[in-house]
Amino acid sequence: MIERIYVHNYRCFENFTLDLTGRKSALIIGKNGAGKSTLMNALGVFRSICRGPNLVKEWIDPSDFTQNRTEIPMRFEVDLTLTKKRFHYAIAFEYPLGFHQARILDEELLVDGKAVFTRERNQVSLHNGPTFGLDWHVAALPIINERPGEGPVQQLKSYFASAILLSPVPGEMSGFAEEESFELHVNASNFTAWLNAVLIRYPARYNDIANYLQLVIPDFASFEFVPRGERGKQLRVQFEERGMNTDTKPPITLDFKKLSDGEKCFFLSALIAAVNRPDSPVFCFWDEPDSHLSLPEINHFIVALRRLTNQHGQFLATSHHPEAIRRFSDENTFVFTRNSHLEPTIVRPLSEFSYSGDLIEAILRNEVIG
Repeated sequence: MIERIYVHNYRCFENFTLDLTGRKSALIIGKNGAGKSTLMNALGVFRSICRGPNLVKEWIDPSDFTQNRTEIPMRFEVDLTLTKKRFHYAIAFEYPLGFHQARILDEELLVDGKAVFTRERNQVSLHNGPTFGLDWHVAALPIINERPGEGPVQQLKSYFASAILLSPVPGEMSGFAEEESFELHVNASNFTAWLNAVLIRYPARYNDIANYLQLVIPDFASFEFVPRGERGKQLRVQFEERGMNTDTKPPITLDFKKLSDGEKCFFLSALIAAVNRPDSPVFCFWDEPDSHLSLPEINHFIVALRRLTNQHGQFLATSHHPEAIRRFSDENTFVFTRNSHLEPTIVRPLSEFSYSGDLIEAILRNEVIG
């Protein structure tokens, strides 16, 4: 579980700290441009590093330095708890004058306060003494291999590599796939490839997904993959009436692409619930999960997502919707504010604000998010 995120000199983040200690779920609110999406992008830097090896230019570019202040290092830090151990990972970038891309200034991984490795520019030092040189544009974390029985590097890489960062575009979720993938795209366009991969490796997860969907879609019956083309598979969904009526209509089957945007989001949340396990807890950041749902559906959707990650994983969301905001407590809600595009994001827990009456009315009166 992530306990703290620190980011400096990255887009609108300057000395930015988000303290998530003890929070398995949290909501982030704020006006457009306040930095909510920037947080997802910062988390994406950690995920890209852990899915490496790859080059710095694939994570950041010169325009990501706050107001183009390339003379100041850009820094990312994360503290998290995994298997009852405290992890601290940090990486900093510099952009020397005359260079065409940023390079790594320093990097380190600590577990329970002890260094697993440290790095200064192109020199990496392991905890047991050896040092080696490394390209300035390649992170050390994804290339370090551990001895049998040791696992902190792999634990951290696995955790962030499997992190789910979502800003879905349901119209891009066609239900067709030609291959499997365990890496879900931010817009969820490859959802079908992800679902296919999960079910091939863990067939029993089908029941978990189906049981979840039956709770949120009253006439859902089943889903299946059917061959399409030479290598492709098309996801199809069956619906049928339930109850004691003997004159029920026959079931109907639809291609996944014909479902509503909200129903596609229910499939997404069902699969997230299914892959969340004690031995592989899910971290999920979902940008505006309520944006494709009708009013009656929002409450169940948010509560279900919080419940699934409260069991083992962690769930962060952003929202502008009153009903979604009401599903989180003041202690689990963070407010991002930013007075102008020339000023950095400021983050404060909602519990630090003094407002009168209903929270939503207070937000409309600019007593909270400004």
